[in-house]
Amino acid sequence: RAVFEAAGLAGAAGLLGLAGAPAGVSASGGATAGKYTTIPVAKRRYFGRVKQGVYEFLNMQTAVNAGNFKSDDVSNFFAQTIVTSSKRQKSNCRGSSEACVVQEELSSRWEDLQLSMFLLGNAFRLDAGKPPEKVRQGKEAKAFFSEVEKLQRAMRQGNQDQASKGFVAARAALDVFLNDVDLPPTVDPVYGTSADTKVPSLCQGSFCV
Repeated sequence: RAVFEAAGLAGAAGLLGLAGAPAGVSASGGATAGKYTTIPVAKRRYFGRVKQGVYEFLNMQTAVNAGNFKSDDVSNFFAQTIVTSSKRQKSNCRGSSEACVVQEELSSRWEDLQLSMFLLGNAFRLDAGKPPEKVRQGKEAKAFFSEVEKLQRAMRQGNQDQASKGFVAARAALDVFLNDVDLPPTVDPVYGTSADTKVPSLCQGSFCV
């Protein structure tokens, strides 16, 4: 239950931040939320993370339908298991030992899926002056987020019937988003295995990005 509640709070806070996110919102790799990110670049950066998120989301279905809300597949999707920043010592730091240490930061697959869907979807905006929350793909992503939050509430309440229906609704909303960012639907075999979340390098001669 604590996992669901923590994830729900984080998700809600994340959505508030994403809805009003400026065009230069940061993400891994120094990416922006579409202002300087073309669709091909966004696909290269975020396709792997979205695919992995979809893969882990779909892995929950059997457990959700069985009412097994404490299963590893469910818990791992919402748990803080992804290291986004490793613990390290600041260079040339002259403060106290505590002040000179950058603490480890963690995220969940659910939180990472929300962020990568937002950044990928925002790259599809046709008008650079359009705010992120007005982009169609961004609206579709938020619709999926909302359905997952309903699913979480049903699981917290131990309501198997509502959870099963909630998963179906969330999956349908996810398919709408995937279609509009040029990714295959959730029935595609590509989501049957874990995805590579590393951003592939593009090289021309000795220059790589």
